[in-house]
Amino acid sequence: MPVTDEDAAIHAIATLETLSEEQTSALASINNLLTNDEPFVDIHELFGYYDVLYFRKLLVPRVEVIWSPRLTLCAGICELSKDPETGKFTRIRLKLSTPLLQYRPRSDTINTLLHEAIHAYFFITTSWRHSRGDDGTGHGIGFQLLADAISNHGNYEITIYHTFHDEVESYRTHVWRCDGPCKSQPPYFGLVKRSMNRSPGKSDTWWARHEVECGGTYTKIQEPELTKKQRDAMSKKERAGLQKNKIDAWVKNDRKENGKLGGETSDKPILLEDEVEALTKSTNKKRKAARIVIDDFFTAAGTSNGQKRPREDTNDDEMLVIEKKVLVECPICSLRVAETEINEHLDVVHPP
Repeated sequence: MPVTDEDAAIHAIATLETLSEEQTSALASINNLLTNDEPFVDIHELFGYYDVLYFRKLLVPRVEVIWSPRLTLCAGICELSKDPETGKFTRIRLKLSTPLLQYRPRSDTINTLLHEAIHAYFFITTSWRHSRGDDGTGHGIGFQLLADAISNHGNYEITIYHTFHDEVESYRTHVWRCDGPCKSQPPYFGLVKRSMNRSPGKSDTWWARHEVECGGTYTKIQEPELTKKQRDAMSKKERAGLQKNKIDAWVKNDRKENGKLGGETSDKPILLEDEVEALTKSTNKKRKAARIVIDDFFTAAGTSNGQKRPREDTNDDEMLVIEKKVLVECPICSLRVAETEINEHLDVVHPP
C-alpha cells in the first residue's frame, strides 16, 4: 500500500519524541545560528540541520535550495524537475522569493523554508504522489500535522498561506482594466494586476467565464517605468514611440482637465509694420544712449588737453558693448579719470 502524507507525517513526528545524538547536535547548531543576532541567515546551512532534525535525512541528497528574484506572488515554491531521459521526477528545487523576503523579518524566511521543506519531504516519501488535498494546494491533513509538530517543537509559525500582501501588491505594476460590466462589480472592479507583462487571455482559467458573463475588452492602463538597461536595448523607433505615447497622454490629460488644449490665441490681426517700426525706434534709442555714454567717457578720460578722441566709423549693425568703470578725481588737476587709469594719468600728466 502506498505511503500517504499522513503516514509520512507520523513517521517524522515520531522521531521528535526521543532525539538521537545526531538530532541533538543539529538542534544545538540551529540554536546557535538563530541566536547570533544576525539579520540574515544562511538558508543552505540551516536547511542541512533541519533535514537531520525534522526530515529523517531524506532531503539533502535530492533537494536544492536557492533564492529566486522572480518570485513575486508567493514567498516560496517547491519545484519538481524530471529526468529528460526517463521522464520521471528525480530532483526537487526549493525557491525562496528574494523580492518578498529580503525586507521581512528573519523569522519569515525560516518559516517559509520549513514550509517548502515539508512539501519536499512528502514528495520524496510518497514517491511523488504528494496529496494535493481538497483545495489542490497540498496543505491537507498530513501537511498540517507535520507543520504543527515542527512549530510546537521549535517555536516556529509555519502557516499554510503567507500574509505579505503589501509586498505582493507593490510588485503588481502591470494593470489592465475591462470596459465591460465587470468594471463596476466587486471585488476586482474590472482590474487585473500582475507582476509580469502578460495581458489577460485564454491562458487564464477564468477567461471563458469572463467572455460569457461580461464580454468586455481589457486595456492596459498602467505599467512600470523602464529600467536603464531596457531603455538602452530599445531601438530609436521604439524610443520615439515611447515619447509619442507620453505626449499623447499629456494632451489627453490636459483636455480632460481644461476642456481644451493649453494656451490661448487672439483673434486680433498682427500688424507687422507697427511691430518693425516700434522695434527700430527702441533700437535707435538704445544705440544713441550708448554712444552718449561712450562720448562722455572719452571726453573726461581722453587725452590731457581734454579733446575728444575721434570716433571710428562703425557699422550700425555691429553690437555696442559698454563697460562700466568707476571715475575718480585727480588730486592735482581735478580731472575725472577712470580708477584703473589714475596711476598712469599721474605719471604722464603730472610727472614727479
